[in-house]
Amino acid sequence: MESCKEASIHMPLSCYMDVDMAGKEVDQTKYRGLIGTLLYLTTCRSDIMFVVCLCARFQANLKESHLKAAK
Repeated sequence: MESCKEASIHMPLSCYMDVDMAGKEVDQTKYRGLIGTLLYLTTCRSDIMFVVCLCARFQANLKESHLKAAK
């Protein structure tokens, strides 16, 4: 692994996603549609896979902060 090329992720290092109990709830269908579109994009852009999967974890109990991070 010492001679491999580094790959950057498209996520700021200061971004921290966690369960947001106090946040405002949003429409799940809109969020799931956005995640589905991003998952489709990962077929040709594998560098965004980590970030998309991180956002997809919060589909069951999502808040406005999760939607903002996904956008």
